[in-house]
Amino acid sequence: MKNIIVILLLCISLSCKNKSKKQNISSAPVVTEKQISTTTKTTKSPGTALKIIEPVKWVTETRKLSDTEYELIITANIEDKYHLYSQTVPNNGPEPTVFIFEKNDNYKLIGNTSEEKGHTVYDSIFKLDIKSFTTQTTFKQKITIKKTNTFIINVEIEFMSCNNTTCMMGYSDIKFQI
Repeated sequence: MKNIIVILLLCISLSCKNKSKKQNISSAPVVTEKQISTTTKTTKSPGTALKIIEPVKWVTETRKLSDTEYELIITANIEDKYHLYSQTVPNNGPEPTVFIFEKNDNYKLIGNTSEEKGHTVYDSIFKLDIKSFTTQTTFKQKITIKKTNTFIINVEIEFMSCNNTTCMMGYSDIKFQI
C-alpha cells in the first residue's frame, strides 16, 4: 500500500509545474524510468522495476529539558542538488513542510514547531522568493509530558522537495520514544 502511495506522490509531484494546484488524479502523468534520475530504492513487480526517489531522509532525537519538558528534534538530510521548503511559503508557491503530531493524552505541544533560518532565494520553478533548506536542516518541537510512564509520539511529515527541474511531494512517518 505504501508503494502505491509513493508512486501516486511521484506522479503528482512530476506535474507540480502546473500553475493550478487542483489536480485530477486520472490526468496524472505516466512516470517513465528516464524521468527518474536519482535513485535510492528499487521496487520490483512482475516484469517491471520502478526506482523510487527519496531526496529527504529524516532523523529524530529526543532531548530532556526538565522532569516534565522535552524537545523533539527532527533533522532533514537533503540530497545534493535538492532543497526542502520551509513550513511557511507564499501563496501560489510550493507545498510547505508540515508536521502532524498524533494526539495523545500523555503530552501537550508547547508552541509551534521551530525551524532554522534557511535561505530565501528566487525559485525559478514557482517564480517566487521562497525560504528553503539545502544539505541539512533541523526542526524542533517542545512538549510537556503529563504522565511519567514511557510512551511513543507518532508524527507524520508532509513536504515538498525540488531540484532545478522537478518537484516531488514527500511523506514520512517518524516516532519519538519518551
